[in-house]
Amino acid sequence: MDYKKKAFWIWLSSIPGIGSKRFNKILAEFPGPEDVWNASEMELNKYVLPIGKNAINNIIKYKQDKYLRDAENIMQRKDIQVLILTDREYPSLLKNIYAPPPVLYVRGKLPDSATNTVAIVGSRRASQYGRQIAERLGYELSQAGVTVISGLAYGIDAMAHRGALRAEGSTVGVLGCGVDIVYPQENLRYYNEMVVKGAVVSEFPMGTKPLAGNFPARNRIISGLSQGVLVVEARQRSGAMITVDFALEQGRDVYAIPGNIDQPCSYGTNALIKDGAKLVMRVEDILEELPGYEMPEKDKKVSMQLDFLETQVYNTLNSEKKHIDQIANTTGMQIGQLSSILTKLEIKGAIRRLPGKLFVRSIT
Repeated sequence: MDYKKKAFWIWLSSIPGIGSKRFNKILAEFPGPEDVWNASEMELNKYVLPIGKNAINNIIKYKQDKYLRDAENIMQRKDIQVLILTDREYPSLLKNIYAPPPVLYVRGKLPDSATNTVAIVGSRRASQYGRQIAERLGYELSQAGVTVISGLAYGIDAMAHRGALRAEGSTVGVLGCGVDIVYPQENLRYYNEMVVKGAVVSEFPMGTKPLAGNFPARNRIISGLSQGVLVVEARQRSGAMITVDFALEQGRDVYAIPGNIDQPCSYGTNALIKDGAKLVMRVEDILEELPGYEMPEKDKKVSMQLDFLETQVYNTLNSEKKHIDQIANTTGMQIGQLSSILTKLEIKGAIRRLPGKLFVRSIT
């Protein structure tokens, strides 16, 4: 499709009141957006009933050359890729959801259809434990060749992206604003890295501010781009749980990290597990559900050796040194109990003890 024709898609999708659902209704009545542009006011008014009076009025209002030129100017930008539903490069997983975005604005490169993708979502006001888990699983999934999808928000999202970037892997941030806007600004570093090592993507036109009403809609894209959704921490009513609802509608797998039953940020995840979501204690719990993955024998052996408490402690460790007090704070265990578990893990070869009461994983 040439630039001129694709510009009509950008023009139509940028008109106020023309969301993805109404855009699809319009395509049911017209062969394409170019035909909407070429239709007379009289012709357009014939479609008030299926499309809506306000939408038709807005289309008529925005049938001005300056708006089409704005769309054409976007097509000329070297730093933005515009994908429409009919493009071969449009993500196949996303194309098959209900009311897929008619237009995607992309900075960077989206994963190809052969790449496994997993979303990691959770609370913006995450606990230190949740932040550590999100970063570690983002790192380990990325190391396994999985592209990590999230929303580039505070808390769990940012840590999932951070982990994937630290592993030098691919990660995609789905925005609730235009791709030319960094929100929140505190995540500018991740944004800049992601446009090089992955992508940021949005269905919203360039310049769209991060309005609260945009975020529930973007959550369907997070799940839509993913084969499964992992919830690390979430309150019972939260954006993460909205993403889960979309994931279930789209037939995606749902995974959850168990949390402290006394913490509000664990209510959502624990309820998901109670309702049948897969409990995740280590990255292999997710990887084994993805096509083409086989668990290494050494990891199978460790998994069989560790009991619940040992696994909980093991999961708090990674390749970075952690003091016993930090492990105790994360797990909520008393030092005496924790010391005994750490000794068992050391004997089993799962961790290494370093001078100064520091510990690291010996198996990653």
